[in-house]
Amino acid sequence: RVSERMPLWMSRLRSQKLMDAVMKYDDFPILLETWRTCLQDEFDMQNLKHVLSELESGAICWTEISTNSPSPMAQNSTWRQITEYMYMTDKPGGETISKLRSDLLRDVVFTPGIRPTISPELIEKFVLKRQRLAPGYAPETSRELLDWVKERLIIPYSEWGNLLQAIYRDYEVNIVELLGPVSEKIMRLNPPGTHEPIIVALEELPKIVYAFYDQNIPCEKLSGAAIAPDNISDEFYQEELITSILWQWVQFYGPITPKFISSTLGIEQDRLQLAIEDLIDSESIITGQLTTDNLDNEICDSENFEILLRLSRVEAIPPFEPLGIEWLPLFLATHQSLTNPPNDVDGLFACIEQLACYPVEAAKWETDILPARMQSYSTSQLDVIMQEGDLRWIGSGKEQVSFCFESELDLIQEENSQQTENGAPHSSVDKMFSELSGRYDFSTLMKTSSATPGELSAKLWEAVWHGQVTNDTFASLRKGIENRFKVPNIFPEQQSLRSRSRRSGSRASFTRWTGSLPFAGNWFRLPTPDISDDLIELEERNKDRARLLLDRYGILFRQLLVNESSAFRWPSVFRSLRLMELSGEVLSGYFFEGIPGPQFISHQAFRKLQKKLPEDVVYWINATDPLSLCGIQIDSLKGMLPKRVSSTHLVFRGKDLIMVSKRNGKVLTFNTTPDDPRLTEYLGVLHHLLARQFQPVRRITIDTINGENAASSSYVDAMRTGFELMIEHKNVILYNKALHR
Repeated sequence: RVSERMPLWMSRLRSQKLMDAVMKYDDFPILLETWRTCLQDEFDMQNLKHVLSELESGAICWTEISTNSPSPMAQNSTWRQITEYMYMTDKPGGETISKLRSDLLRDVVFTPGIRPTISPELIEKFVLKRQRLAPGYAPETSRELLDWVKERLIIPYSEWGNLLQAIYRDYEVNIVELLGPVSEKIMRLNPPGTHEPIIVALEELPKIVYAFYDQNIPCEKLSGAAIAPDNISDEFYQEELITSILWQWVQFYGPITPKFISSTLGIEQDRLQLAIEDLIDSESIITGQLTTDNLDNEICDSENFEILLRLSRVEAIPPFEPLGIEWLPLFLATHQSLTNPPNDVDGLFACIEQLACYPVEAAKWETDILPARMQSYSTSQLDVIMQEGDLRWIGSGKEQVSFCFESELDLIQEENSQQTENGAPHSSVDKMFSELSGRYDFSTLMKTSSATPGELSAKLWEAVWHGQVTNDTFASLRKGIENRFKVPNIFPEQQSLRSRSRRSGSRASFTRWTGSLPFAGNWFRLPTPDISDDLIELEERNKDRARLLLDRYGILFRQLLVNESSAFRWPSVFRSLRLMELSGEVLSGYFFEGIPGPQFISHQAFRKLQKKLPEDVVYWINATDPLSLCGIQIDSLKGMLPKRVSSTHLVFRGKDLIMVSKRNGKVLTFNTTPDDPRLTEYLGVLHHLLARQFQPVRRITIDTINGENAASSSYVDAMRTGFELMIEHKNVILYNKALHR
């Protein structure tokens, strides 16, 4: 009422609601006026600029001082902090508590009486991978080597030599040329009390010298130039810095003795013992008898010891005899259910989940990729999934498309962001879609953009290939595929409307023209990527990519990922796989012969691999299928598979390649005899070409079979039962029997 004062809490609540409502507008008048009042009326911006310019020129000097009590400006912050912790209760922080009993594993780690010891062999394997000395783990480039030195902080000279040998072993690079770009940024020190020199990054040198050594210690760059480290004693407390550096350093080792630390770092026993006690109190490290058959007292990073416990459990798994490389296609096909294809929408949904974020030529999804995974694929099944879920199709390059769920958009947004920076049509998209969350049909976009149908269609598809725009139906993409993403110009520009109406066949041409327009569904913009540079978030995104790839293939190695988009290739996910292996989330080992470098496998896929793979099942794939090994650069596969061409199909029986169809059936190669009782089953891929629902082949003209004229081949008799067959001179022509009748 007029006579009553509005409660303060209600005013605050209304203000908050108003702020939430207007925050999405970048030109809301009240917000603009608020900023104008602050910057012009309340703040003296002109004098601020004047003072800052005098500070920059040196007319006004400034100094730093350390005081025993807070300054008047800091007193309020100090009072707030003291008040907060003075009256803090013993209630645990955080709103939610995990239901997982974390005390179980921690009791094992931190209780000497029940803590198991770790075998020296397992510790050696762990340390080789943790220090990137294992095959396939070494840094590859100069920049990567420098980053690794920064991460390690201090590398003993013997380990530095082992690292350079590992780099040469993995990549056969010239070590002198590799060290050239970073020779001014990596230091070599020979501290007193150490048994060998140490390697330190120039960036970390001042902290390490201040923590452990005398300021006058001789330092030299790898290039040979001497350098004196900067003095940073005013910035850190020495004892806290020793503890921090020591903790980071021991994270790259398994159990080690204090004597090893002292002789490697050159730190006195008394100072070392104080730092170790601080780390033990914070449960950052553990101490005791940690290595089997070793009675010495050792220390180990607590997280590393948990990892070693998990690895020791994995070591208890029965030994696995690696399979030959010829079994790999069958394993991949079994993992993606090609050997037992589903026949319903739920099964199709599971297939698309495994293929999420994989870029494929747009037409191949419904001509070869999805039909190979379904008993009887129908385009309506995909339409149902698109309408009822959050599945999106997203352009991944010229006429290439990936499927992606909204929850996984951030995994491919980095790549789309780079494409946008490299020339994506920003302005035209902004004009077409004034509202970021708006959805528009083609007719509405024609009105708002004032473009001709052909111009609008071209702009839409250009934005699609840059990952900026998509449609909520797959029918629009099908229509674009059928018309090669172009609108035909059926009427010459100079032709009058009257002459058009008299033109023979104009009605049919007009129907063809309207049918080529992408009228189906609603077009909308994909959200602009908001990618954080935070290293933790970047690592989590890479781990999510690695998990998606493990779900797709079950097993991962460098060559298998060459056809993935750049964000999903080996250099992007290898570090994450290595960390996931150390945490026990994935396994690393030698599972298939003939594959160079490390192999990672999920626990679920490893259980499948331990079972007997189906040796008699028949399945087919296109040569460009995500599971296809055609074109993969593995020496042991050379000569076994054809080239990676989209018109080539492969038919397998178990691990054996039984038939290869090239040029959509024109050239057939059988690796079985004409009297094979399952020959008609192998020809199922030709049935697929003729009967598939999207873009079927009208007829298949077979030129040669096993290098001979098709008409005289003994394999033709098996084709008569399943196809309408016609022989023309040297060729055999196949028709779909059901449609031909």
